[in-house]
Amino acid sequence: MSIGLKIPVRMFRFAVVILAAVSILSGCDRAGQRLAPGPEDSAAGDITGPDKPLGEVMEFDGYTMRASITRASVLNQNMAQKYGIGQNPDLALLNLVIQDNSEPRQDATVAATVHVEHENLLGQTQVVEMRAAETDGYISYYGTLDASSQRVFQLRIKAQPDSTEQMLEMYFEVRLNW
Repeated sequence: MSIGLKIPVRMFRFAVVILAAVSILSGCDRAGQRLAPGPEDSAAGDITGPDKPLGEVMEFDGYTMRASITRASVLNQNMAQKYGIGQNPDLALLNLVIQDNSEPRQDATVAATVHVEHENLLGQTQVVEMRAAETDGYISYYGTLDASSQRVFQLRIKAQPDSTEQMLEMYFEVRLNW
């Protein structure tokens, strides 16, 4: 049975990759512009429900960086095993996607060197180990945050897309309410 809706295969694949990434873990003159609410907004960084992912998006010269955070406990068992992530309610999953805005394909993701750190309220800095996941030519990066003893994370993400000298930097605060 066909409903007559035609969705380009690439767009469908990209949507599947983005949805999978959230469940695994979700020339421009506006360089570094924040597109999502930031820590200065009253509700920024709050996860008000157990399964609601938190996101941050920034646009740079030629790239868009998207970060999302959700509970590890929302993963199904197969996905948790595949990516080596425990279904622990005290783990938060960080997912990162870098899109190349210069590609004709709107959903083009790029490989990059990614470095993520978070700072707690005591000023202690920890590195978040990020791993790459590739599905159907789309690349995302994921890592975990231990939320067993803290609920506020000040994240610093640096990414350098392969074959470029451009450094993309994103800073934001996350307040986990679970």
